[in-house]
Amino acid sequence: MQTTESVLPPKRPALWRDRRFLWLCAAWFCSILGQQTALIALPWLVLQLGGDGLALGLVVTAMELPRAVFIIVGGAVADRHSPRRVFQCSLLCCAALLAALGLATHGGGLPLALLYPFAAAMGVIAAFTGPSAAALLPNTVPEAQLQQANSCFMAVNQLTLLAGPALAGALIAMPGVRAGAGDGLGLAFLLGAACFLAGSLLLTRLPASRPADAAPRQSAAGILRAIGRGAAWTWGDATLRALFFYWAVIAFLTAGPIQIGLPLLVRDALRLDAGHFGTLLSSQAAGSLLGMALLAVLPARALGRLGWMVFCVDGLMGALIIGLGLSGDFVASSAMMCLIGLLGGLVQVRLMAWIQSRIPPDMRGRVMSFLMFMMAAVTPLSTTLAGLILASAPVRGLYAGAGLALMAVAVLALSSARLRGIGAPEKTGDVRPVHSLQTGD
Repeated sequence: MQTTESVLPPKRPALWRDRRFLWLCAAWFCSILGQQTALIALPWLVLQLGGDGLALGLVVTAMELPRAVFIIVGGAVADRHSPRRVFQCSLLCCAALLAALGLATHGGGLPLALLYPFAAAMGVIAAFTGPSAAALLPNTVPEAQLQQANSCFMAVNQLTLLAGPALAGALIAMPGVRAGAGDGLGLAFLLGAACFLAGSLLLTRLPASRPADAAPRQSAAGILRAIGRGAAWTWGDATLRALFFYWAVIAFLTAGPIQIGLPLLVRDALRLDAGHFGTLLSSQAAGSLLGMALLAVLPARALGRLGWMVFCVDGLMGALIIGLGLSGDFVASSAMMCLIGLLGGLVQVRLMAWIQSRIPPDMRGRVMSFLMFMMAAVTPLSTTLAGLILASAPVRGLYAGAGLALMAVAVLALSSARLRGIGAPEKTGDVRPVHSLQTGD
């Protein structure tokens, strides 16, 4: 006769003693650090090569458009195959691209036109990187530890955002860059390549103990059929569907001002260099870390219902974006970026854990890819529109318009009972069973 102990599943180790999670954290740190150095160096390279706001917007569009086109395929591939292997291969491809761009930049004479195919290639790779990374964490830790793991991952993410922009900005602002030699920019790209390579190597140490990560999934459905099933499940969840559309609108309102407007705001309005640009982004990361720390110590009831919290925070961020555009003082701008990060840090962990726990495990790659697709699809529109606006209007006007629109959208979201009720206990029948629409997948 079996004892109680013999039928109970073995206990998982504490999160910080789980080797799978520790190796994944290390790989994640390296991959985000590489991403941040590239995101700081690329817009400054465009400006260094004589590009304006419109050129900067077109380069970002060249990156985001392929990402939007292929990201759903990336989610389906991550579900059908090992998310770890897809993530690892994408990091290796990023390392190769950044190394090539770093060497070309360091040598000098790089034409601006070459940045468009480079950005497009990075976008295609990102279409596989994002969904595979989003599916890998829930496959690595049990659901009971998912919020804690997300909190740790986002803290690691913010640590890289704190260190990466400052480091890349310092490299870019070297005297050689000011003289037009491009030495610091080349070093920044090479640093990003090294980080991506290190992340890929660290993933090889991740033990493949779970079937979902150990071998390709065997399924009679093809990629297109798998995408269709994921789309049907996502569309059938009315609350998640509404939240995804809301996020797409927020991405449209913020992508242009942040990706296109911020470098120009630093260079033209504040009359500062890339080092200060990196410091502003690091200030935002420091605020996010503080927000996550507060989330860890504050009781859930003190933060209120998740839906109210998310939309009130977005409204406050709209006001801060307006203030950022009007500010002419670097210290005040840094303080506002820090506060934007703090507000974001307070909601990110709670919201991501709620979304991941809502999605069936074998659909997480696809469902998260739909969210990424919607955000990626609107980003090229936002960055192109921002570039066109900046061709004939001051950067401060872009920030004022985006902030006012963000505040209006947050108020409209609060008027929706469905969105306002996110995080509240749901009535029986509001959510379909986890096994719904999964047969044959």
